[in-house]
Amino acid sequence: MPYLRLMAPSGEQWEWGDVSTDNLIEGSAEEFCQVVTQVRNIRDTRLNVIGDTANQWMAIAQCFVGPPEQPPAVGTRFTLP
Repeated sequence: MPYLRLMAPSGEQWEWGDVSTDNLIEGSAEEFCQVVTQVRNIRDTRLNVIGDTANQWMAIAQCFVGPPEQPPAVGTRFTLP
């Protein structure tokens, strides 16, 4: 598991896993949730994903039961300004 450091909507910082700079996912908890619920492409977020394990983890992360789903295409939902 990569180290996760997410900023909650309240401004509180949430952290999981062992501290690592080799495999890190950090950024907005809201954007993280949008990616793992397959409503937003990770490349349309400001999430910082570092390391092979972290990138692989985000490529397969989904928080619902069922077969793997493809994320929406880049630029189709919630694009960055």
